[in-house]
Amino acid sequence: MESVMAATNSRARDGGQRGARGQALSRIDKWQSYRQHHQTTLKSSALKILREPLQSLLTILVIAIALTLPSALYLSVENIRQLSGGVDASAQISVFVKKGARESALESLTAKLEGLSGVASVTYISAQAARDEFEALSGFGSALQYLDENPLPDSFLVRPLLIGDATRLVTEIRELKLVDDVQLDLEWLQRLDALLDMGRKLVLALGVALGLGVILVVGNTIRLAIQSRRDEITVVKMVGGTDAYVRRPFLYSGLLFGLFGAVVAAIILTGLGFWLAGPVNTLALLYQSQFSITGLGFGGFVALLLIGGSVGLIGAWLAVGQHLRNIQPR
Repeated sequence: MESVMAATNSRARDGGQRGARGQALSRIDKWQSYRQHHQTTLKSSALKILREPLQSLLTILVIAIALTLPSALYLSVENIRQLSGGVDASAQISVFVKKGARESALESLTAKLEGLSGVASVTYISAQAARDEFEALSGFGSALQYLDENPLPDSFLVRPLLIGDATRLVTEIRELKLVDDVQLDLEWLQRLDALLDMGRKLVLALGVALGLGVILVVGNTIRLAIQSRRDEITVVKMVGGTDAYVRRPFLYSGLLFGLFGAVVAAIILTGLGFWLAGPVNTLALLYQSQFSITGLGFGGFVALLLIGGSVGLIGAWLAVGQHLRNIQPR
């Protein structure tokens, strides 16, 4: 009796193990089938795009132009910001000292300026150094020979850490002894900062508007594809095909359109960069500048692919969701 029960338990354990292995193998088979179906659908979607070269090319070019315009404007804004050398780093406060100040008083004033909160650096310019620079650069140096004394005072150049601290520093410096005048030319810096901020907002607005345009273009292309395959979709639904199964090839088509458009946009931006590099470098050399155009870069290329693919996928999803509900098996 005991041997019979042992044999029964052994067969039950073996059956349970075989059942567990069978379920595991079934899940693996389902996953492999699911992955294979996605690969096949992606391949067939790509081949379908290639089989309609003219229509596909027009759609890809429209998407590429829509992605190129805001990207080019964004790169322009970034290059202008780079050319400016940073607004915060360009703000300098000119501090003019009263005539006849002693050397010890100048050293004390230097220490006070360096001790102010928000000061990045302080540069002292003696009256003689200012005169020598004026004679070398102005072209009117000979006129100074007819003067009894040097009319230029000692001065300091104070560079704030942040442009927002400049106005406060001017007020504090005016209250120091020996300070005769303080000058801060912030208008051009403020205008440049306003232009750069406006450029960033324009990039965002243009990107959103053209992104909606890309969604409409992809949606219209997918709508035409759905209409051309209406009978096929009806048959698939009649034999039990789910909406996800029917939707999948159109989603891949939208994704591929967006990715191809992003690649073409990257090629256009790279070509524009090479085309402008020569004249810009020549102009920079004339002004003894080390400026060079900053292109899209690898990070920008990846971001462009993500944006293009996402916009294409959204357009396809909206189009399929709207038109698939109208196709029902009879």
